[in-house]
Amino acid sequence: MNESELQSILEEVSTENLKQYLNRLSDFHTRHSKSPILNEAGKYILNELKGLGYSNTLFHYFKSTIDNEEFELRNIVCEKKGIDDQLIMVCAHYDCIMNNKEDSNSRAPGANDNGSGVSALIELARILANKNLKHSIQFVFFSGEEQGLLGSKNYASYIKENDIDLYRLINLDMIGYPFLASNTIIIERDNNTDGRHNHVRENDTKSIELGETMKDMTSTVGLQFHLDSIYDSDYEPFEKKGYVVIGVYDGSADPRKNPHYHSSSDLPENINWDYLTSVTKLILAVVLKIDRFY
Repeated sequence: MNESELQSILEEVSTENLKQYLNRLSDFHTRHSKSPILNEAGKYILNELKGLGYSNTLFHYFKSTIDNEEFELRNIVCEKKGIDDQLIMVCAHYDCIMNNKEDSNSRAPGANDNGSGVSALIELARILANKNLKHSIQFVFFSGEEQGLLGSKNYASYIKENDIDLYRLINLDMIGYPFLASNTIIIERDNNTDGRHNHVRENDTKSIELGETMKDMTSTVGLQFHLDSIYDSDYEPFEKKGYVVIGVYDGSADPRKNPHYHSSSDLPENINWDYLTSVTKLILAVVLKIDRFY
């Protein structure tokens, strides 16, 4: 695939689709993991994926304790088989919270955190549905992230216990409200010097290399970049199992500077749609690169 062919695929990313997905997600009163409304949001995501033609789409159920009460939670897993079984995973959490993380009743639209990542993930699934890929790919939507990465911990264990060949993982967590600069994406690599966020050193080099690949592709989609380290999101349970992970993030998870973080004002009208579109294109380009599509 040459550069013009790549650009043609990237142009399939639709801002209008991203708006549609994100607005619908934010319409749910809350997506708190203790609220039954989260299950309704999960059904919406599942049905969107099935509507795109993904028959191998299912809920991955697990039980977890939140605030001393047991809940049955569900991740959403959508898989497209490739020529081989080596797996690329692109993931995002679909739950959200208020500043008081125990509050499961108040209005919590969660547009940027993390409706932005979820909408991008659905749009990636739409575009890749009709592409012939070398590697298999999973689009995975986690619940319970805000209560301590519950969904990703459970699913990382499932991947490990079933000896699934997870090749690379890209995590999308808050990608619609650029905070460092209007056009800058933070590329998170597995090189954190804090051992609480980097349990396995043997996978660092390949993560850093993937970060370089992503960095090199930012100019293709009109973005600037800032290199940083993985920290407190759904890639960490997979890193702890030894897998190669990376993340993208807009830098806005700072309640001292961002008034919308974990707030009822985290609404679609605060999303930078051009930025979200460009970040979605970046992830698409990197997935195609990992897949040796071009």
